[in-house]
Amino acid sequence: MAEQQTPVVILGAGGFAASVYEILQARPDVVVLGCTDKALGLSERTPVEGVRLRILGDDDVLPTLAEQHPGLHGVLALGPELMDVRARLAQVLALEGIPQLTVVHPQAHISRFARLEDGTAVMAGALLGPGTQVGPHCVINLGASLDHDAHLMQNVFVGQGARVASNVEIQPNVVIEMGASINSRVVIGRGARVTGGAFVNTDVPDHAVVVGVPARVVRYLG
Repeated sequence: MAEQQTPVVILGAGGFAASVYEILQARPDVVVLGCTDKALGLSERTPVEGVRLRILGDDDVLPTLAEQHPGLHGVLALGPELMDVRARLAQVLALEGIPQLTVVHPQAHISRFARLEDGTAVMAGALLGPGTQVGPHCVINLGASLDHDAHLMQNVFVGQGARVASNVEIQPNVVIEMGASINSRVVIGRGARVTGGAFVNTDVPDHAVVVGVPARVVRYLG
């Protein structure tokens, strides 16, 4: 490992982890040690043809990795079906003193007036306008867009092709599914889920699941 390279562990080992790995492979400033995978332990798998992820163990190996690799950083690579696990692992990384690495695809466009906090992943084709604020360990997926002055708090997952208009506030642990649209100045409450293709024109309560055009609450999570 070159002296200037930052050692990185990816938390998760599925298809999203493969996408993150591909981005990191192209960065000369980092070296990916491998992945943690609670389900598979010490096994290895190939979630995407041509991409083989080395499984280092489950989450319990993080303290050992931090001791063995000074300067270790972590990247959360778990999908929207595991939001509670993402939140828990973010706490684990903080307790172990492992900073989160921000991952940005070279084909994403981020305004120089936008702000990303540590641990966020921005995928290919994403667009972040000026004044946008994205909190720690969020995901802005393929082709998603955040207009000016949108504010995402921690652990928000914005799915493929979703559209978030200007001055929207999205509270922690929210999922905006593929192709959903959020109109200007709407507030999405903590832990809510906006289903694919929905159009949200009014505030969404905490933990609500909304569907349709215009979006309506159909149930509550938890």
